[in-house]
Amino acid sequence: MAEAYPWQDGLWQQLAGRTQYAHAYLLHGPQGIGKRALAERLMALLLCQRPADGHACGGCKSCMLLAAGSHPDNFVLEPEEADKGIKVDQVRELVGFVVQTAQLGGRKVVLIEPVEAMNINAANALLKSLEEPSGNTVLLLVSHQPSRLLATVKSRCVQQACPLPTQKASLAWLAQALPDMPDQPRAELLTLAAGSPLAAVRLHTAGIIEQRALVVEGVKKLLKGQQTPTQLAEAWNSVPLLLLFD
Repeated sequence: MAEAYPWQDGLWQQLAGRTQYAHAYLLHGPQGIGKRALAERLMALLLCQRPADGHACGGCKSCMLLAAGSHPDNFVLEPEEADKGIKVDQVRELVGFVVQTAQLGGRKVVLIEPVEAMNINAANALLKSLEEPSGNTVLLLVSHQPSRLLATVKSRCVQQACPLPTQKASLAWLAQALPDMPDQPRAELLTLAAGSPLAAVRLHTAGIIEQRALVVEGVKKLLKGQQTPTQLAEAWNSVPLLLLFD
């Protein structure tokens, strides 16, 4: 089951407490705040055969199939390779799933993440399913950059903003996630992650503090004339380009 993050409690109660669901939701907000986990929790709830107190039971046939990754009424659409686009052929496969009858007799649930990975052709292929999905189908769209989405996609969804957690909530969670790190470096790490706690953990795993120190030291040497730009570029070869620019 997807992890539940404390800063999502209010939003989860709002989503899980509904008696009726729209056919499409757009969960949008900054990257690294747990939108995918929120969508997966909602997906589990919508598919569960015995939900209780606003949560999936975890023990019914549907929950067991979902946990095993073999639920016939669940479809996850994401790029086939990291940082690549979602292809129109993938969307056509999704459309074929949407028009089918639910095999377990309940809902069909689709999760798409990130939605902005679709090009115009792929997005246009999705529009019909967004507007009139067959049967009892709910589509959960997750976006880190909703400004990149077609207006026709956004207009067909109930838009649900997922706000950045407060600094206090993020630091409290990071204290549990990274208990061996002192408070000040944790705060610096959160700043480097633009306030996104999950992004902060990923950056920590990637060695961002050490990499940033390397870059800062290199800039100092350049300004003092102790290193040439070429030497500096070679010294930074180990730093991912996007992190270097950031």
